[in-house]
Amino acid sequence: MNLSGEIRPSLTKLKSLKYLDLSFNSFKGMPIPQLFGSLKILLYLNLSGAEFSGTIPSNFGNLSNLQYLDLSSKYPSYYDFEYFNDLSIGNIEWMASLVSLKYLGMDYVNLSSVGSQWVEVLNKLPILIELHLDGCGLSNSIPSPSFVNFTSLLVISINSNQFISMFLEWLLNVSSLGSIDISYNQLHGRIPLGLGELPNLQHLDLSGNHLEGSISQLLRKNWKKIEFLNLGQNELHGPIPSFFGNFCNLKYLDLGDNYLNRSLLEIIKGIETYSSKSPLPNLTELYLYENQLMGKLPNWLGELKNLRGLDLSNNKLAGPIPASLGTLRHLEYMRLEWNKLNGSLPNSIGRLSQLKQLIIYSNQLSGSLPDSIG
Repeated sequence: MNLSGEIRPSLTKLKSLKYLDLSFNSFKGMPIPQLFGSLKILLYLNLSGAEFSGTIPSNFGNLSNLQYLDLSSKYPSYYDFEYFNDLSIGNIEWMASLVSLKYLGMDYVNLSSVGSQWVEVLNKLPILIELHLDGCGLSNSIPSPSFVNFTSLLVISINSNQFISMFLEWLLNVSSLGSIDISYNQLHGRIPLGLGELPNLQHLDLSGNHLEGSISQLLRKNWKKIEFLNLGQNELHGPIPSFFGNFCNLKYLDLGDNYLNRSLLEIIKGIETYSSKSPLPNLTELYLYENQLMGKLPNWLGELKNLRGLDLSNNKLAGPIPASLGTLRHLEYMRLEWNKLNGSLPNSIGRLSQLKQLIIYSNQLSGSLPDSIG
């Protein structure tokens, strides 16, 4: 709407107001009005991306009926920096009073002054379902709460902070969790195998950390409902296991930039044992770049019929590019550069009508391009 200007006290005369959404307007650096804290019957308050600045009023703690609160700032991109909200929070204790809160969004709000106190405070919200604290300047270790009260939590997203910590073992006690994103921090130590046993987990992103462990042990767990698994840019090692029977729901798999090794030919065996005739029937994106994978590209890649993105670059793969890749009619993006592939590009690649990006330089390929590409 691009609303701007003064928010007047007369707003408080709306005695029945339960839903207020001022998100993505242009209040251009003005502070959040204190009067919002007197709207005590509010159930929903969304001020995200509205260009407010300054300290979030502590009288928001009066909003004990509030179920949804989003104060997220816009991401401070290079091209959009002038519109970046400059919100911060001094004392976080008032948030413990929001006992009806189900959704809390504070992405890119400056929380650097609250230290590790945020865990204990937010653990007091008994019915919190979603927690979003991306890029908030949180740092140091992530302490374990004295007791885990997050019994309703479905989503926790705390990526792009500066946590220097082991993995949050207490999350393994939150069986309700469906989505965990702690990417781009400085987590270290082993990824706990118990993550693969969380019964409702669908989305896990731990990329961009310093986490260690055996990928073979980790992927052999149940992973009953997992759809999105990103463990890229860590320090995982070992061979990828040859059993993927528990990953029938998987849509996105990123294990790139680790220390994985094995022949791709050996990773998935016995495709005929899968009822769908495909080991990963719903997979749309597969990223295994910058590892130490070796051997030939296997024909089973052509069985990933829903694949849209494939990146096997910067490995030790050799031999020809299999013609079966030309059967991936949904493929939009394929990177095979910096390997030791040889032979010519199969004519079947020219039939990939959805292909937008093909990168195959720094190999040992010869011959001419298929006519439909050239």
